[in-house]
Amino acid sequence: MPIRIRHPFTAVFIVTLPVMLAACDMLSPGPRITAPPPVPVPSEPAPGPEAKPVARPAPLPTRKPAPQAQPTAQPAPQVVPVSPITIIGLNRDELQRHFGMPVAEREAAPARVLEFGNGDCRLAAYLYFDTARNDFYTLQYEVNGAAPAGPAAEQCLSRIARDAERR
Repeated sequence: MPIRIRHPFTAVFIVTLPVMLAACDMLSPGPRITAPPPVPVPSEPAPGPEAKPVARPAPLPTRKPAPQAQPTAQPAPQVVPVSPITIIGLNRDELQRHFGMPVAEREAAPARVLEFGNGDCRLAAYLYFDTARNDFYTLQYEVNGAAPAGPAAEQCLSRIARDAERR
């Protein structure tokens, strides 16, 4: 007498159940592999009455060596190279300290742009809000409307800084 199945999903379930259980058996981890127990290191036999005493090392000297004679000639003064003006990482107060009061200020979301200088030499510093320090800091800048490159940009920045010191 044939078995009558009322729902077609039941037949699918009955057929796929053994396959799924076989797959689970294949995915189960095999026997655990453990490291072999450590091999005990044989200890030295305890010294008996016939053992000879161990010689001790010689004590360290207590006197310090005499200092070497210092040369009497004065070393030549070191020439400190002039470093380029650092703008990245400065906040508004530090920019004003270096370049004076800005001649213009504008918003270029999400940045604030401070412009310094006059005539043919202008610095535009883009300040972005730093949530960790809770202030605006310079992340990029332009000299005369272009990315700073070469000695001409450095000379322009030096001129703006020099003009700010005179005021």
